[in-house]
Amino acid sequence: MVVPDKTVRRVVGLQYDPEAGPPRVVLKSAGVAAQAVLDESESLVSGPALVQDEALLQQLYRLPLDAAIDPSLYELVAILLAQVYAADAAFLQEENNP
Repeated sequence: MVVPDKTVRRVVGLQYDPEAGPPRVVLKSAGVAAQAVLDESESLVSGPALVQDEALLQQLYRLPLDAAIDPSLYELVAILLAQVYAADAAFLQEENNP
């Protein structure tokens, strides 16, 4: 999750295991450290998916590390995860069928 504002970059990373409950905040970073996270993820062929959604980022950034997301965010995060899973599936299909 990336905030599009160029002044202060912020990132939040989520982890989701359906058997472990709701998604959890596993990464929070701002400024130079956030840019380093973005640079690293962009250099990976199959790294974490990046999604830009400032409103969602602001809500997730308020949560402490290792916190489960608020129930009020379930629907938004479910939509985000569906988009990420669809993009991952398309990438894998393209990679397996050049």
